[in-house]
Amino acid sequence: MNITSFKDVSDNIINRFSECQLGKFLEGKRFDYPVSEYDKALSKICECMKNCPIEGGRWEGERGDSKWIPDSDYVPQKSNPFGKTWNEILDSYGIDGIVFKDGEADFSEVSKGNVEIENFSTKREDNFDKADIELAKQRGCTPKEVADWRKTNGYTWHECKDMKTMQKVPREIHNNITHRGGISEAKKGASENS
Repeated sequence: MNITSFKDVSDNIINRFSECQLGKFLEGKRFDYPVSEYDKALSKICECMKNCPIEGGRWEGERGDSKWIPDSDYVPQKSNPFGKTWNEILDSYGIDGIVFKDGEADFSEVSKGNVEIENFSTKREDNFDKADIELAKQRGCTPKEVADWRKTNGYTWHECKDMKTMQKVPREIHNNITHRGGISEAKKGASENS
């Protein structure tokens, strides 16, 4: 197929759209504002789905509202020093994927500790320090021991979208599943307030 054929296809699609009811309705209209100004419900759905995985696996149901099952033979690139496949990683935790609800990843199946923190920050290190303190209180140890265990065992804190719940989860899973969490929400709130 040559480039002219692609242009023909493109022109055909534009012509067909302009002839349909929606195309006629939109004719001459300008869209100078983001979708959120035109359709609040659609904007919310788009925002929820924005950082849900698209490639490298499949959804059991609706994207962002079901289980994401990564391709079993794929080797994730982040936090995976031994070059394990998704199958090897997920099998070691007894799961086959990560459930999403309303666009939010739920890492509770692989969490080794859940805490709630106050005064959530846009600074990840601050939230991690607060979570280490809270988990240390639960476990009867020092925050340094919690932080050291996380680093030694390849765990990180997942900041949930509620901007208070923190889940201690395997870095090799967390860092390779596209998602939005509490930091995204906090930064979004900070930019809306400025």
